[in-house]
Amino acid sequence: MKAKSLSDVYDIFDPQEALIGETLKEYYVRRESPIDRHANALRSSRRPLKYLFVGSRGNGKSTELNRLSELLENDLLIVPFSIRDKLNLYDIEYSDILLIVAAEIYKKVSENVELSKELSGYLDTWSEKVIENEKSLGLSGEVKTGFSAFFLNITGKMKTEASTREVTRKVIQPQLSDLIYAVNKIITEAEEKLDKKILVIIDDLDKVNLEKGEELFYKHGAELTSPICKIIYTIPQPLQFSNKKRQIVLQYFDDSIDLGNINIRNRRGETDPKGFDLMKKVALKRMDESLISEDALKLAIEYSAGVMTEFIRIIRSAGNIANTDGRSRIEVPDVEQSIADTKNDYIRILNPEDIEILKDVMRMKGKVDGDKFQDLLFCLAILEYSNDEVWYDIHPAIKGIIERAEAGEE
Repeated sequence: MKAKSLSDVYDIFDPQEALIGETLKEYYVRRESPIDRHANALRSSRRPLKYLFVGSRGNGKSTELNRLSELLENDLLIVPFSIRDKLNLYDIEYSDILLIVAAEIYKKVSENVELSKELSGYLDTWSEKVIENEKSLGLSGEVKTGFSAFFLNITGKMKTEASTREVTRKVIQPQLSDLIYAVNKIITEAEEKLDKKILVIIDDLDKVNLEKGEELFYKHGAELTSPICKIIYTIPQPLQFSNKKRQIVLQYFDDSIDLGNINIRNRRGETDPKGFDLMKKVALKRMDESLISEDALKLAIEYSAGVMTEFIRIIRSAGNIANTDGRSRIEVPDVEQSIADTKNDYIRILNPEDIEILKDVMRMKGKVDGDKFQDLLFCLAILEYSNDEVWYDIHPAIKGIIERAEAGEE
């Protein structure tokens, strides 16, 4: 339901929560998205399509993936999960991902179909061999036998226990072909019995850094695409600028799906009415119009830069400021204070070299060579847009910092 008071705004405008289920139905605003055409391809193709999904941090990728799941739920068996919920993103290997993919496929399939005794026996035998090998390498604790119990025990510990990760990798990596064979047997039998293809959607791999992204998808793209079902992987946006990205797609994937930011302005700096109207609808789907002044809403849209979670965060913060001060609606000063907090965050992290790069981007509206450009893109200091052709700008909150730096030079 819509926020009826400022005290409701804080929970309803949660930048950490993607829209899913009832909230997707209630709050989602249709935007230009590549999801629709790729949903059609995933639905109609009998091939095990493999896609990469990329976009700037916070621009609504998770919500779009949730919408994709709903679009295809009657046609495919969807296996969606966040890798961040399952693994430690600061210590992650390709074999960890495949193990979790196997566990999630097995779990979802088991909820929908009973596997044959022959396959269940094969899977139990495989897991018993793995358990014995892990015990011989010193994995502490008692591990229950059986394929299902094995996955429940091991995968439940891999996120938090470094020792479990280390030992499991030593066992799984030499036997990776056996794991993939087991997974593919599950996929084949399940798809035949259900008369549905399986689609695995792996979210939050875009949170890893560029180096890890290249390692996973360039060095181990063959392994990550070896399950014979349809798969979508999110990837970090800086990987777009790696000379390895094109090779990754050509060798292992059917396509790369790019979700752009909302265009609030065009490359010439002119207001984009369509983008502004979309962001306004996003706010007013979640709150009564009486809770925010027209000028405050306009300012929040302007400083969101068309990044969905930035917009949600500004409204939430401004609503909390107004509510704390005893007001009944959000006014311009409340949004300005929220923006000031973002500006201070950038003041803390930007150095003189960054400022020079940002000046060039602001002037040219184009890409500046170097790793620093990718780092600044990753932290949303630089933002990517497209009006048919890709272009760049800097976060609106930083423009005041640039102007102050330039004034100090004069």
